[in-house]
Amino acid sequence: MSKFCPSCGEELVDTAKFCKNCGMNLETREETKNTAGTQQTATPRYEVQKVENDHMIAVILGYICAILFQLIGLIFGIYLVTRNDSDSARMHGKIIIGIVLFIWIISFLFIR
Repeated sequence: MSKFCPSCGEELVDTAKFCKNCGMNLETREETKNTAGTQQTATPRYEVQKVENDHMIAVILGYICAILFQLIGLIFGIYLVTRNDSDSARMHGKIIIGIVLFIWIISFLFIR
């Protein structure tokens, strides 16, 4: 015997706690309410938050390389700036590129 999601109608296994299609929590949903002779189903909606891929290893290596090996740091910065899946990675990429350019400008001024 299978059960069905009350929100989207997806067929589920009997032991399911969440709908595999819409993500509805099947254990905490409210039962059907009778209001003025009509049936209304109160089903709470839960939004699934997007998990942002933060590229933490590339960020850490980018900062280290920006200080020690500027060309490699610049490559890490460009890589992070081009990540469309993470606003945080783009921000860190811009900072890393800024650090590299700052170090290059300072080093060229003192070499003269």
